[in-house]
Amino acid sequence: MEQPPVFSEADVITIPELRRRLKIRKQSVYDMLSEEGCPVYNTGGEKGDRVIWGEFLEWFKTKYKKASGN
Repeated sequence: MEQPPVFSEADVITIPELRRRLKIRKQSVYDMLSEEGCPVYNTGGEKGDRVIWGEFLEWFKTKYKKASGN
């Protein structure tokens, strides 16, 4: 059985990579990135947005609570 990839919190990733890691639709990622406080960095150019995986995870965990309400 193939092992899942190991992600480092220091990884700087592209938006398509973020979508793959979260396993969500493209539009959902862009909606999320437009939310206030989302830690997205623009390195310039049309496809220059990047996310630091660890920063994004911290933001994501505070923004989106478990569905059970815990």
